[in-house]
Amino acid sequence: MSDSAAADILNDRRERRRLPLIGLVLSALYVLGLIVYLIIQGQNPADLQMNELGDFLGGVSSPLAFLWLVLGFYQQSREIRMSNQALHLQAREMRRSVDEHRRIAGGGIDESKG
Repeated sequence: MSDSAAADILNDRRERRRLPLIGLVLSALYVLGLIVYLIIQGQNPADLQMNELGDFLGGVSSPLAFLWLVLGFYQQSREIRMSNQALHLQAREMRRSVDEHRRIAGGGIDESKG
């Protein structure tokens, strides 16, 4: 494996760890902002009726769900790119192996003729 391929894999591992961290930080900021908003407005979700509470929770959780959907999309895209790179490296190594076997086999035939 070449040095650049190893560096790319290491960078991808770092970025793979970064996405969940970004998601957690953004989620925490969103929840904190929501709590501050509710305190400033003087609203208590516990005072809501069941149908209103359901609407509130659905509205509050949808941005978080969308955030994690987008982060999942980026992570899946990165995983596919890494898999593609690994397949290209494997194909290149297989070509080298076939070329080496041909060279060895060709060399063996030439020696037996000579």
